[in-house]
Amino acid sequence: MLVSGTAVATTSDTAAGDFEAPALDAAQQGIVDSLREDGIAVVRFEDLFGRPLWQELAADIEPFVHETAERFRDAGAAPESKSEIIARRFYVKKKEKHVFPIDGPWLRFAGSERMVDIANAYRGLQTKLFYLDNWFTVPYADADARIASQRWHRDPDDSHVVKVFTYFSDVDEDSGPFEYVRSSAPGLKYGDLFPWPENEYPPQDELVAAIDPDDVLTLTGPKGTMVFAVTSGFHRGGFARLRPRVLSICTYVAPDAPKQGHRFGVDFEGRESGVAPQVRFALA
Repeated sequence: MLVSGTAVATTSDTAAGDFEAPALDAAQQGIVDSLREDGIAVVRFEDLFGRPLWQELAADIEPFVHETAERFRDAGAAPESKSEIIARRFYVKKKEKHVFPIDGPWLRFAGSERMVDIANAYRGLQTKLFYLDNWFTVPYADADARIASQRWHRDPDDSHVVKVFTYFSDVDEDSGPFEYVRSSAPGLKYGDLFPWPENEYPPQDELVAAIDPDDVLTLTGPKGTMVFAVTSGFHRGGFARLRPRVLSICTYVAPDAPKQGHRFGVDFEGRESGVAPQVRFALA
């Protein structure tokens, strides 16, 4: 949908040093070009990875979905905090890191050469995989006011942070879809509007008044939809009313990003030498 063929100069604000741009196939290059032009790209999981890995990930996430749906079956009329909106599978407490095996399905996805190369090519440097998790967005039929990240905001993680949201449920307008202001990342059309990093949550009415409605994108889609977004641009999501939203999220940042340090651990199982250099860097 949003994958563009227009190439522009890298938006990275960090010196590339000895970075050597990875060789990308057409699908990867289309994502990078769209991130540079619009700050967002949408593709199908199977177009990047094929069917077998999708089936493995979907089977792995299923118990979490059933357990979480049961736990929030009697949720109140409206949430009062972000923890009541989003149930996280792996990242629970800051001092307790989930350890992913290097050959497990989630690192074969988020830590794959295909994903790391996309983030690296966009940034023009070697990135770190900062965050990896599964989310269940809890629906609240009677909620009438957006709270926390349901409101328009810029992420503070990095000046050109790349987040990838992969839908493991069908997401419509009642499931809290991801929304994005096209060309709002630093350096693009709306980059100087309530600029990063001083304005994490701008005045909502003023922001909406300053944006062309055609640039406000609502990313609904079926299972297997992947949304690549530069979330230092304006975005919001999770205002689910009738149905839950199930997704995986992975975040790639520069090594000198304001927020550093992985929010998870990696068990290389003694196989470091067999891991591609850019992946080792991303996970180290």
